Amino acid sequence: MTTEFARQLFDKYLDGNTTPLEEQELLNFFSTQHVPDSLKAEQTYFLNIFNEKQAQQLQATLNHKIDAWAAADKAFQPATTRRPRRWLWAASIAASVAVIVTVGAKVLSKPTIDINADTFDSPELAYATTEQSLALLSKTINKGCDELEKISQITKSINDNK
Repeated sequence: MTTEFARQLFDKYLDGNTTPLEEQELLNFFSTQHVPDSLKAEQTYFLNIFNEKQAQQLQATLNHKIDAWAAADKAFQPATTRRPRRWLWAASIAASVAVIVTVGAKVLSKPTIDINADTFDSPELAYATTEQSLALLSKTINKGCDELEKISQITKSINDNK
């Protein structure tokens, strides 16, 4: 494209009489070819306007998509009514009261523990029970000692054979 043809096309663009094909030719000229110094100002002006047009078109497209998404989102949201919220509020209060009453009843109804419940009334019975418990303990310990004696004898015989 010649410099004179580019200047005429740019003037036509400024008047608003260009076709999209001519605008594309101007864009190609100002974007890819070596632009003479006499058209540097026109190049800057055209590219700025072209970029602004692209930004406006992009903004319009984005706004349209956002509006469509908002409409779709609104269409899928269930309609809310005030009545369920009242019941929810009342149910949460009732649940809170029930928890407080349950905890309070549990705390207040602790069984009293008798400290002397596991003791004996007669000293003879206590002595006999203690004697039985100690005899059982002694028998269990002796049984363990017998097993240790057997192990000790086995160890001694192994050491003697070496």
